[in-house]
Amino acid sequence: MRMLELRRIWHTCMIVGMIVLGVSSCDSAIYDDEGDCTVHYRVSFRYTKNMLRADAFAPQVTRVHLYVFDKQGRLVTQQTTDRQPTTDNNFFMDINVPSGTYDLLAWCEGASPIADATSFVIGGGTSPAAISDLKATLPLQGTAPSQYSDRDITRLYHGLATNVDFPDTYGTVDIAPIYLTRDTKHLSVLLQNVDGSAIERDKFTFAIEASNQVIDHRNNIISSTPFSYLPWSTELTSASFDQNDTAPEVRAGETTRVQTEANGLLAELTTGRLVAGRHPRLVVRNSEGEDVIRIDLIR
Repeated sequence: MRMLELRRIWHTCMIVGMIVLGVSSCDSAIYDDEGDCTVHYRVSFRYTKNMLRADAFAPQVTRVHLYVFDKQGRLVTQQTTDRQPTTDNNFFMDINVPSGTYDLLAWCEGASPIADATSFVIGGGTSPAAISDLKATLPLQGTAPSQYSDRDITRLYHGLATNVDFPDTYGTVDIAPIYLTRDTKHLSVLLQNVDGSAIERDKFTFAIEASNQVIDHRNNIISSTPFSYLPWSTELTSASFDQNDTAPEVRAGETTRVQTEANGLLAELTTGRLVAGRHPRLVVRNSEGEDVIRIDLIR
């Protein structure tokens, strides 16, 4: 009788043990907040290389393109997500890949305030066979050697993270952020006469002479063909303000306020990445074709 009871107890313990092993297969531990033993990878992004001394990803980036390559250089997955600008950076992109080590390349965009803005083309618009295919190329107008871009450019950001570990675990795993660099620049050029007299719109032209049309997957400029960035907006400006009259006839101890008018011509241009080692130049010419201003922008 006693032997029969021992056998029943041993049988019951075996069943209970099998049940416990079945429900706690994730490293023999039970997590009430995990619905299963699968892994959920998610990638975040940061844009801190700016003059704001803050992370500007949330308010500036509106589209994220992410490409994931394995260590053999094969494309594993690519995703594109549109997002609305926010004040808090709580954006994550979910990535469904097996555990392993990957290279992550991000090309991100920000909205332009201009309706007919152009955009860099990533990888020729086709699915890449290798990470080196993911170049960013600015469309140009005209024919060589007189090609140009005269439209605002959708803001472009680049980020590359190599040898990123996606651990073999379970639950939600936050992958270290991809840090972005902005690859477009907006310039406002105001031309004024020193005597405040008006400037005629058709008397001057503005251009930035450059050779930075193509950016490779490592964010290096790899093109050398010269072209020009032209203004997408040129407006006459005028402002009036009071200042102290310092003419000799004003007696000591007295101040006289005179109204001064300043007139100018404001040109708005957007360019691709400006880097050391290149020499893009701002050129302002008069109607006779003479250079009034020629400035090395890098210097």
